Amino acid sequence: MLLEIENLAVEVAGKEVLKNINLSIEEGETHVLLGPNGAGKTTLLSALTGLLPYSEGQVKVAGLYMPAGKDLYRKIGFMQDNSVLYPQLTGYDHLQYIALAQGFSKESIIETAERVGMIGYLDQAVGTYSLGMKQHLLFACAILHRPQVLFLDEPYNGLDPTSLIRIRELVMQLNREEGMTVLISSHNLDEIDRMTRRILFVKEGQIIERTLAQSETSDYVVNVQEKLADDWIRRLSDHSFLVSASQLSQALVGLERAGLTLIGVEPRQFGSEQVYRELFEVK
Repeated sequence: MLLEIENLAVEVAGKEVLKNINLSIEEGETHVLLGPNGAGKTTLLSALTGLLPYSEGQVKVAGLYMPAGKDLYRKIGFMQDNSVLYPQLTGYDHLQYIALAQGFSKESIIETAERVGMIGYLDQAVGTYSLGMKQHLLFACAILHRPQVLFLDEPYNGLDPTSLIRIRELVMQLNREEGMTVLISSHNLDEIDRMTRRILFVKEGQIIERTLAQSETSDYVVNVQEKLADDWIRRLSDHSFLVSASQLSQALVGLERAGLTLIGVEPRQFGSEQVYRELFEVK
């Protein structure tokens, strides 16, 4: 296991934010942390990277038990929020600091900037950067030293569609071609479904681990022209309801008896949004 967490508990300002967290992630896997604001996603990433102490439990990252000091920081990359950037320094300055600390060449700075798509403003002061440009720099800082484990906290915030696609494909490339293990915190449900089927839902301070392939169903969505009664079984909206594959034929016969006009039938697309709705009771 490249990441092992046992009975982890974290307190912030005297309040228990995370409790009894147990998790194992294999080398080369990609997992996503998903939950509402304040659920503890950033807190968990900060604890796993040694930036936040934990009150109970044990964490082992890339073979090292926390806290592990500078040896750990050669093996992990952490994309935090832009509050860690210095507005008076250039993007190059930030990357140079990491390169020098990790023993990487100046050429690696240019190579990383080109991969991320920020070579055109590498020498500008960060204070002039847009939010998207800062995200590029933060991502570049996290991957420059080619870590074994990559922690990303809301990497898609502030990105335009072109940049979002570029960063997503780069993360997937690092994972699939270079074997980098990735743990992402994100609210972007569509991007989550494109990147992985392994979701870690953070609810009430605990982790609920789901693999979406295990959540897929053989249900169908039936759409009708007329408004459905409020108590219609498995009603999704005013004009649609769910039915299992085994009961589809019977349901279609029942529509005619109920005086309803069929518009269409389609397989239910089950992704992270549907699981999120069920776990957090979003209607």
